[in-house]
Amino acid sequence: MSFTMPETIICPIECVKSGCDDPPDWLEKHNAFILTLVASMSACLGIVFTYFLKSRCKNIKTPCVSCERDVVTLEPDQVEVSTAPPA
Repeated sequence: MSFTMPETIICPIECVKSGCDDPPDWLEKHNAFILTLVASMSACLGIVFTYFLKSRCKNIKTPCVSCERDVVTLEPDQVEVSTAPPA
């Protein structure tokens, strides 16, 4: 009585599938690129929003964001300038 292995088994532990390496999917292969892209876009949005905060404009309009605000006026007697070096 002889036992022959079926011809369709490619991996010796096909039933387990833990020892065979599957090719990486697109996200696993390009995860550093995606992380860099998301970080760059977040940095650009941070720069735009920082500009909005520091701007003295009443109306700010971009293609996706628009803002109308009251700009606080600063009087000269409200400003205190110190020229002493920090201790």
